[in-house]
Amino acid sequence: MRTLPDAVGALLQAADADTLLRDADALAEALADAGWAPEVESGRFSADGWDVVSSAWPPNLSVFRDGDLLDVRRDALAIAATLNAEPQRWAFETEGPDWSGWTTDDPRWDDDQIDWLLWHGQGVVVELFTAPAVPGEVPAHLHLAIERADSPPEGLPRDDARDLRVASEGSIVERWFLVGESDLPDELLATLEADPDQRVSAAAASEHRMRDGGFDDPTG
Repeated sequence: MRTLPDAVGALLQAADADTLLRDADALAEALADAGWAPEVESGRFSADGWDVVSSAWPPNLSVFRDGDLLDVRRDALAIAATLNAEPQRWAFETEGPDWSGWTTDDPRWDDDQIDWLLWHGQGVVVELFTAPAVPGEVPAHLHLAIERADSPPEGLPRDDARDLRVASEGSIVERWFLVGESDLPDELLATLEADPDQRVSAAAASEHRMRDGGFDDPTG
């Protein structure tokens, strides 16, 4: 079986509702302990060429890895094998073909019937998907999602009172995560851009630039 990067293996071991997905601070701490380094952008971490995009309300994360098609499939199969090796911890299910036992060159990959594989346990739901490249759009990739089992399917509604409280009284980690919340009002983003902690203010400045059109060279 292909050996996963230590940071990925450690993340799978930490995947539970009380350790990894308890709250913003627990999420960041568990990722750091697993070997993931935070990026400037809110909620983003990286390790060994893999990337995490995460949010804190409710706590959840997605792991992405792209590259050569066969390498990506090997990594996806290694993740599935790691989870299936602990049936006492993870209950497995899929609505489509169970590709977790295929080889990387199995012709069934080309049938366009690949669906998410799901595991339930430890108060969380783990989902795994992989897809080939779409020329000119996306490379071959895998997507590993970990979320709380009690998270509503539609997500949590906006909570302006919470956002204001976090911006003024939250921990550094909470404020950093807040920067990346969807539809955060511009005035609250401006407050975070003036945050006394450099990590928070840098994340807010990055988000501000993205709202203004991204990082492309305007003279290019």
